[in-house]
Amino acid sequence: MDKLLEYIAKEWGVVSQAPFAFLILGAIMFGLAYLAAKWRYTAVVEQTKSANETLKERLHLKSEQAESYKDRALKYDEKVHSVVDSDEVALKDKTLEVVKNLREYIERYKREDQVNMMERHTSSGQQSEEQRNIEWNKQTNNMMRLSSEMNAEYDRRFRVDTMLLRDELRSRLPDYAPQDRHRDSAYEHPTNYFGFNDVASDLERMAKMLTS
Repeated sequence: MDKLLEYIAKEWGVVSQAPFAFLILGAIMFGLAYLAAKWRYTAVVEQTKSANETLKERLHLKSEQAESYKDRALKYDEKVHSVVDSDEVALKDKTLEVVKNLREYIERYKREDQVNMMERHTSSGQQSEEQRNIEWNKQTNNMMRLSSEMNAEYDRRFRVDTMLLRDELRSRLPDYAPQDRHRDSAYEHPTNYFGFNDVASDLERMAKMLTS
């Protein structure tokens, strides 16, 4: 500010000869300075608002995740208690019900897989090589999709239940030994139809031994 006053005093002779032009120039400069300051301030405010909104969204998401984890934990505890507190007859019935649903699930995917395999083997021999390659890639993608969906559904519907039942049944059948030493890994990652069937057969065998 002092430098500005010093400059005006030094140039007063020029200013006094054209005061109107000086006032206009000063007003323009002041207006530009004001707009620049306002733009900068507005940008800072908008950035702060944006940061606050992002923080609020993250906090809201964390709260939702915490509630979701809490609900899952409560449901898991309920499942554990319903299995552990069951008598032998109830535990057998629970296990055989899971085995039934698991085998229905296996058969449903096997039928869809067989349809896909039939389409692969019955592709027209009159197709060009390019068409055969396109069809082959399509069917391969269908097989990969089917495998992914099958594993995802197992994780969602059966993995926790089958492992809980397995552990409880084994605790009540201390002399039981699975026929295949790799069978326990199938409960977590069955990977194929043999693995899914191994889980179903293992549970069924233990359930029937429980009350025999």
